Amino acid sequence: MSRAVLLTKADPLFMGHILTELLEQGCSTAMVFAEPGEAGSCMDRVPERHRERFFPLWGRPTDEEGIRAVVDQAASRMGRLDVLIHGVEAWDEEAGYDLDPLEFGLNTAAELRNRFLYSRAAAAHMARAKSGQIWFLLLADSLYSAGYPSSPVLNQGTIGLMKTLAKELSPFRVAVNAVTYGYYAVPDERVDKKELRQRLEIHALKPYLPAPQEMAAASVDWLLRVPERLVSGQNIHFGAGLDTGV
Repeated sequence: MSRAVLLTKADPLFMGHILTELLEQGCSTAMVFAEPGEAGSCMDRVPERHRERFFPLWGRPTDEEGIRAVVDQAASRMGRLDVLIHGVEAWDEEAGYDLDPLEFGLNTAAELRNRFLYSRAAAAHMARAKSGQIWFLLLADSLYSAGYPSSPVLNQGTIGLMKTLAKELSPFRVAVNAVTYGYYAVPDERVDKKELRQRLEIHALKPYLPAPQEMAAASVDWLLRVPERLVSGQNIHFGAGLDTGV
């Protein structure tokens, strides 16, 4: 199913796999990188058969005009913009707060503002077409206690933003949702998988640990088939035994 998709972050854990899956399913895909070298390295990893549908962009502005320019460039190069996907963002919030509470608050607010500005710029294109989807990718809050990277404070702010945007954009037939990933196989040989499974048994007995690329493929497959007019303002979970908060 061909869509024109913009990915806002090139995080190493999930977004590379999401990019691969989108291209495999025939989507035109733009991704925002911090600098040209990073964009070039990613292009080198994209199979030759998909490169004409991959549009790397670089420079991560934080101001409204700069963000709008990036989104407009993506829409121009792909011919339209159907889907905006906000990449996974996770850092050690507890350590950040302990180090400098004020800086922690400012960084969280800045990230939420960034997500809002990208969403507003993308929604301007989608509203004209009376069709579109905006997705926020999250890691479940409860994974934080099991040693996974997760950002519970940012997650809750993002969920609130998602629900507000879903209401505001409903008249324009733009769906806004979140995808929350549950536990997964940590791609680090130093991690004791038996011990990890024991920590995760609060969610499910003998939990299956999917690879990040398996989670990414499942979410993309669902995203491209979801009925836009029926699903908006929702937080969709991928992971067995997770609570439905975040």
